[in-house]
Amino acid sequence: MASRQKAKQNFPNFIKIRQWLNFLKRNLTALFVISISGLKRLLRAISNHQNSFLVLLLLLFFTFLTFAAIVPGTHIFEGNIIAQEMSFVYNGEDSKLFLQNIGGINKLENQGRQTITFTGNFQSETWPEINKLNSLKIQLKDGESRWIMASANPQDTSEISLDELRLQPNTKVTGLSYDFYRNQLAFSLQPNSNLNQKINPNTLDLDLGEQPIKVILEGYELLDFKLPNQPDTQVPLEFIVNPNNKKINLEIMQKTSIDITVAKTPKYESEQWFRGKIKTENLQFIDVDRTGKDVRDDLKISTIVEGKIRMAEQERDIKQNQFLMGEDPKIPLNIQEIRHLQIVPKKGIEARFFGKTKEIQIGLDPDFPVSRIQGSWLDGVLPRDAIIALFSFGAATVANLLSWLFSNASKSSSKA
Repeated sequence: MASRQKAKQNFPNFIKIRQWLNFLKRNLTALFVISISGLKRLLRAISNHQNSFLVLLLLLFFTFLTFAAIVPGTHIFEGNIIAQEMSFVYNGEDSKLFLQNIGGINKLENQGRQTITFTGNFQSETWPEINKLNSLKIQLKDGESRWIMASANPQDTSEISLDELRLQPNTKVTGLSYDFYRNQLAFSLQPNSNLNQKINPNTLDLDLGEQPIKVILEGYELLDFKLPNQPDTQVPLEFIVNPNNKKINLEIMQKTSIDITVAKTPKYESEQWFRGKIKTENLQFIDVDRTGKDVRDDLKISTIVEGKIRMAEQERDIKQNQFLMGEDPKIPLNIQEIRHLQIVPKKGIEARFFGKTKEIQIGLDPDFPVSRIQGSWLDGVLPRDAIIALFSFGAATVANLLSWLFSNASKSSSKA
């Protein structure tokens, strides 16, 4: 009896479910019929107004084409600049050969903290005690310390040479220049300063040759030998060494300035000191004139002598003392690699490079550039001549299409 009453109570629920399913079926069928009829009407309208539909498609296409020809796009650029001075950061992943095969060095000067060891026969008039030694280990104590190395007999052809200088990642090279009056190559190295990253030293390999070498030290400390009666105020130490160790390998861990004076300027294209394909960031051709009193008084000076820059089939000349900038004048142009470095006699150091940017700006004043190169998104797809022709054709076509649409709309309204 109880089961019958329970069945009667559940029976109305089945009736409600069935009613809800029938309602859903009717509405879905009606919605489907309406959709089919609407689609048929749309297709009939398109078939009755095929010309208008095609015109609208053409208008949309040429509108997109116009925006593609106007909206700036990122493009690869290339350039070559001769500058009196430049600086950059090496941002490759491995050590990179930077300088090589610099022979006939009349004088080599190194300023900064350094440890160097000479072995051989020593001669010193200032401190005769050194003459008894066969090895001398020297530590340059601070950033103002320096050592100078030159041939002991200036009349002889120098045999001192730089075999190679290797840069470690994130090393900053500043003040790279060549003085043609002194025949002197100068630059500074600032190793990676990230304390959380293991830093390998930059390495400088020298060949001292067979001749006696004259060495001058300032701001030094002798590690394995104590000079007797050495005064508190340290005077330069000067000596001549006939070296036993012809090869010297220096590890550069701190900021160091290096000046290399050679017998003659390398010949254009025939002697290459610099190794190319240097991955870079923050390549700049500027010098800063500082008063030393107030940073706001500092003046940026362009060191560019001449050059050219090319992007999106556009080319600009860069004149002397003009600045080369990217989209934001406060941010250096995104130069990604120096392909080639070489000394150009009586002008400076030439750098050939490439990178990516949306805009290049040129001018005597960084805040008021007088020349720009900017490529659109379409410049990365079609040649510039084709873009100009297509853009001209599109402008004329859009005018004719709009005229046709207006005339066709007025005829339809008059018939109605």
